[in-house]
Amino acid sequence: MTATTDPRLVTAAEAARLLGVTRQRVLELADSAVDFPASQPAATGGWAWPRVALQAWAAANPDPGPVFAGPEPPPLFDRAPQLEQLRDLAADQAFALNHDSIGLDHLLLAMLQPRCPGAAGAVLQSFGVHADRLRRALIDSRGDPYGTKPTSVRTSEASQRTLERALVEAVVLADAEVTSEHVLLALTRRWERGCFATGWLNDRGISADAVRQRVVEITERVVLPEAPTALPEPPLSDRPSVAAELELAPNPLGHDPRRRLPWRSMAFDVPEDRPLRAGSLRRQYYLDRDGYPVLTTDGQPVHVVVDDDGVPVLDEHGHRMLGPVEIPPGGEVTALDPA
Repeated sequence: MTATTDPRLVTAAEAARLLGVTRQRVLELADSAVDFPASQPAATGGWAWPRVALQAWAAANPDPGPVFAGPEPPPLFDRAPQLEQLRDLAADQAFALNHDSIGLDHLLLAMLQPRCPGAAGAVLQSFGVHADRLRRALIDSRGDPYGTKPTSVRTSEASQRTLERALVEAVVLADAEVTSEHVLLALTRRWERGCFATGWLNDRGISADAVRQRVVEITERVVLPEAPTALPEPPLSDRPSVAAELELAPNPLGHDPRRRLPWRSMAFDVPEDRPLRAGSLRRQYYLDRDGYPVLTTDGQPVHVVVDDDGVPVLDEHGHRMLGPVEIPPGGEVTALDPA
């Protein structure tokens, strides 16, 4: 994203570090300085300049603009102002869905709101992504919004780390402010399995690499093709599909497990002298987001269904099937302490 495939060329971020200015200042110089080297499209998005020509220009122009040492970190325990705005928008999304914590999905939905600062919304919309459809897909994956409004909305650990990582992304791009596009870049670091929304986008052909390139293109004023009017249908996926006919029992808090995705895999606790059959899928069951085992209405734990060789069984759409799994002899199904 910030380095070209040709060592003879430098990106805007690399040029900024060479000149000691921001990436935005490099673009200003490229527009206004008559002797600034000519640019060309970079393979990783944005613009690139011949390294030797830029070094010669730097030698002839020792004062290219205000010295830039990187974005200003916010005070301890605070967020950069634009990230605080994004977090507030994400809290609104979580609250509207009756969710009690701000997850990565809510950050993506917040980026698509008109009041979101920065370029993340423009990046997502350039791929044909719109808030209504993404929100509908999220609701369909979990069931209708919970019936009870939370009294407060906290920031999940994953979201907190993503907001913190945004500062690193701004440093990499040599940007003066930390804003929504840097949060989006942070999300691309775990794109396929980061959360439902990023996986949903990836399944529709919007990859992490494409998003990173588009961030650079939009923030460096590259002319983009017209956004598609509709997203493509996803190819067959190996994501587990929670079939409607799989009857699940409410957890001890009375929550529907389908509304407590994403689930995590938990290994059966079995005595050491009773080994399980080979294959990690035979050793696992799911826990919901409350930390309780996902059980059928007759009390059986649920995980990916596998055949006799330990290979996951696929449904007619190519999704891994979920179903009841056998508790190993001597094994126990336990819950985590709810946070």
